[in-house]
Parts: sequence; structure tokens; C-alpha cells
Amino acid sequence: MNSLDKIGKSVSFLLDDSFRPGVIVQLNGDIYFENEQFKVQFATKTRQNINEVIDSSSIHDWTSFTERAANSDQILMEIIQMNVLFNEKYKIDVQLFYLPDINKIIILFDILEPQKIPILKTYLNAFKKSSSFMLLVDQKGIIRDVNEMHTIFINKTREELLGKHISKVFSLIDPENDKQLPDYLEHAEEQGCVTTIIKYQKSMEDTRFYHIVSYYDKDTNMFIIHMSDTTEKENLQVQLAHSGSLSAVGQIAASIAHELRNPITTLKGFTQLLKASASDDSVRYISVIEDEIERMESILGEMLVLSKPSLKKKIAFSLDLLIADMVAVIKPKANMEGIEVIKKIELNNVPLIYGDPDKIKQVLLNLFKNALEAMKEGGTLSTLLAEDNGKLNLVVSDTGKGMTDHQVSQVFMPFFSSKPGGTGLGLPFVLKTVEDHGGTIKVESKVDIGTQFILSFPLLSDSKTIPLKKTQSIVL
Repeated sequence: MNSLDKIGKSVSFLLDDSFRPGVIVQLNGDIYFENEQFKVQFATKTRQNINEVIDSSSIHDWTSFTERAANSDQILMEIIQMNVLFNEKYKIDVQLFYLPDINKIIILFDILEPQKIPILKTYLNAFKKSSSFMLLVDQKGIIRDVNEMHTIFINKTREELLGKHISKVFSLIDPENDKQLPDYLEHAEEQGCVTTIIKYQKSMEDTRFYHIVSYYDKDTNMFIIHMSDTTEKENLQVQLAHSGSLSAVGQIAASIAHELRNPITTLKGFTQLLKASASDDSVRYISVIEDEIERMESILGEMLVLSKPSLKKKIAFSLDLLIADMVAVIKPKANMEGIEVIKKIELNNVPLIYGDPDKIKQVLLNLFKNALEAMKEGGTLSTLLAEDNGKLNLVVSDTGKGMTDHQVSQVFMPFFSSKPGGTGLGLPFVLKTVEDHGGTIKVESKVDIGTQFILSFPLLSDSKTIPLKKTQSIVL
């Protein structure tokens, strides 16, 4: 057993189970160990020697005890009234224990009235056991204590945080704004309480949202910083926003369908009549009108898709075979534009999914069409299908112009489009269809490098997989 373990075993009953501030010191007064209560009570600055805690008027009593301890080979215990420096000078009972086995003195300070100890101990336990990340910070911004959630929220040990400036935590969470965040404490001191929400990129695959509340306690000149994870709430709000937008689009689409179908039909009828008796020049103009009418009908059709109930036709089908058919449909256009199409499969069988193959076909055509329009000659459109943990993942990627972070964040919003003349309804349809099939979709994009859509579908759990054959195809 090493000396530290020996000391810990000897004094744990005094320091760990007591709510009183306590320290272990050498005979010369150098502080060897501090318990949590001592760190909280005497956190105004870092202390190296017990003489920095005991007022000069009580040094004689302390020196007298250490001299007796130095000449004793037996346990000494004594209660002495001393003046201690805790923000101000206080006269309190100090319990001294000399343990000859470890040649050190344990000091316990009766800072609090006994009747207040259980109440404050409850508060301390609430601080330690909170499901949120909590920090105790002094007026200079130095971290004096943290609860047990530090590794979960920022993956740092207690030792890496204690004694460091709070800006260390803020810079980990939000590196781009770490210079402004220390001012956050100044606002907390002025207003008593301030809040903020920070987006934290915990890893490449994990983006978190932290709600940070900072309270300032005038009595102790300390800050309590409370950090909770609101990622699920933020994501839910985004989903509700999408749902609300799609619902509004559905209502608009139904209204537009009622108002526009009759006049469009009338226009088509009259253009056909005019075309029969028109001159060659007039026929060209009428053809332009007909093209625009068809475009209006196409836009109306896309909007109506968002308002119709989904999954009327439900069957088990192979996504791999459906992709093969859709690649065959767009490949001639891709060849004409000098774009290479690559289809990769990382499957041993043909797993099935359950849903409406016609809707998924439209999803694929929308994604392929967007990819082709984003690329110039020499580009590459790739599809990758792989199975992972009961999910079937499809990645559709291109080497086109890519999108900014703002465009990526808005890409599924109805009527948002970065293409000239785009309706902004294709990708909302894609999102709605994928979610209706129990799947998920996310986008990754870099400007001038390309974009990829990652779709994930649940496998049909009770289906039987069939051997994969390259010649298989389906026509829907």
C-alpha cells in the first residue's frame, strides 16, 4: 500500500463523511489535501499553507499543537477556538487530529452552525448528483468545483478543470466565440442571471445543444453555472417546424388545386383551338404558352404530392433493384452531359424494405436530378447501398458545386431553392416520403467539392433475404 492510499484509508472517515471543511497538513503547515467543503468555503484564492487560513492572533495556538505533535508518537486530538480568515475574520472551533502513522495533522473547521449542516449537505448532494453539468466559479472566473457530469458534457477530467479559467470550458464548446464568452460572467454579475444556448460539435457525428444558465451570488461572490443538454428539444423544434411547413403547404396546395385546375384546363383548350388555325409564327408562340402551362401543372403536381396521404400502396420490395432501374433511367441523360454514374453495393443478400416503391422511385429521381443539375461535364454521380445494424443505408453523392452551411440548414424547407426557377418542393417531398417510410435523411456538403444525401431505412424484419444476382431487375 503506497503512502497516499495509507493516508486515504486513515482519514476518509474524517474528511469524506463530514460536511465540515477539512484539510490534511504537514507538521510545517503545508496543505497536503483539501476536501470538497474546504475548497468551497475557502475558494477565494489558492492556499499553500494553513497559516493563510488561520489569523495571526491564533498562530500561537496552532504552533503549540504542532510542537506537541512533533514530540509525540501517539494520536493527539484537541478542540481550539481560533480566528480564521473566511472572507472576514471568524472565531470558530477548530478540531485538530495528529496521526503519528502518517505524521500529518487533520484539521476540521466548524464554520457552520450544527443545525444548518443537514440542509446545506442536501444542497451539496443536489449539486453533485445533478443530471446537468454544474460548475462553481469565483469572481475571477476560476473554476473551484464541478459536479460529476464533466466527462459526459465535455469529456474532461476533474483535474483538468479545477483551477482553470471558465473560458477553457467555453472555448471547448464554442471555439469561434470564446473571446466574447468571458464577458458572459460580467453580464451575470450585473443582472444576477443570464442564459444562452450554444451549439457544440462534440464529434463529427454528434452535434449537441447546451443551454447554459449562470447565476451570481452576491453573498459569496461566486457564480453557479448550470449547463443542460437540450439537443432533443432543439431537434424536435426543427422537426415541428418542418411538419408545420409541410402542413401549410398541403393546405395551400389543396386551395391552389381548386382555384387553378379549371383555368388551366380552359387555357389548354383555347390554345389547342388557336393552334389549329394559327400561322407558323403564331404556332411557335402558342407552343411556348403550352410549355408554360405544362410547367404550371408540374409545379401544382409537386405541391399536391405533399398534401396527399402517404403509403396507400404498401409492399415489400428491394431497394437495390429499384435503384438499378432508376440509374438506368437517368444514365442516358448523364452520358449526354459527360457525367459518370457509379453504383456500389456492399450487400451479401437483397434485404427488403416495406412501403410504396413508386414514392421511393420519385425520391431517387429527385435526388439524381438535383445531382445532375449541380454538376458540369466530368462530374460523378455515385450511389452506395449498404446494410448496418438492421438499417439499409443509401448514400447519393455528387461532385458538384456543393452548398454553404446556411443552404444545408434550409434545404428541406418548402419553397427554398438555390436553383434558378426551382420550386423548392422536391426535397421537402423527399424528406416527407423518407420519414413516412420510418427512415431518416441527412445532408453533408462542401462548397466546390460536392454533396451527399444519406438515407436510412428500417429493414423488413420478418422478410427472407434472397441471394444477390447482378442480372435481377424490376419494373414498377
